Amino acid sequence: MRADQSFWGMIDDQDRAALRAAATQVAFESGVVICHQGDDSRNVLLVSRGRVKVSRFALSGEETVLAVRGPGEIIGEFSAIDGRRRSATLTAVDPVIGMVIHALALKRLCATRPEIAWALLKVVVSRQRATGEQQDLRTGPSLFRVGAVLLDLAHRGADDMISTVPLSQSEVAGIAGISRETLARALKTLRQRGIIVTSRTSIKILREDELRKLCGI
Repeated sequence: MRADQSFWGMIDDQDRAALRAAATQVAFESGVVICHQGDDSRNVLLVSRGRVKVSRFALSGEETVLAVRGPGEIIGEFSAIDGRRRSATLTAVDPVIGMVIHALALKRLCATRPEIAWALLKVVVSRQRATGEQQDLRTGPSLFRVGAVLLDLAHRGADDMISTVPLSQSEVAGIAGISRETLARALKTLRQRGIIVTSRTSIKILREDELRKLCGI
């Protein structure tokens, strides 16, 4: 989600001040698990700096990465709204700084400041749509799937010319719904064209416009 479409980007300065007043500042080192799938907690996290990986684990222990959330985004809204256990595990990809707000405090803010409630609703709707779009990706050509996933996950800093996807190739393959072998072939094509460079734990997009054009996005 781009910065101007994030939860933080959709509210004004007064609403931001109200959220800060109700929040507790938190910090997590890279690799720290912020909360576990199945936890009985109701807080939401507003990310100020860094990125957070959202993933689900099967009974077998296999991990499926659902998303990577960055600055300006709110995480944990489902449990805060419906009171059920956590549906995913959150892990700090980078050192993360953010604000934690308890569900009751968020509820009070939504009741008294309708723009916060509206922004939260827009986030929920956007993420539900994204889930459907991810399912649509699974029917397209592998290069299209890989390109769309990379563009969706890429972190775009204000001054960065290079976008970084902070996931392993196994995690990217899982999101795209393809095998490691199929992913490797797609990444090889993109590397040969000078569009990306890869490492064991991340993929860097050097030419975003060319990636969009090649993948028809």
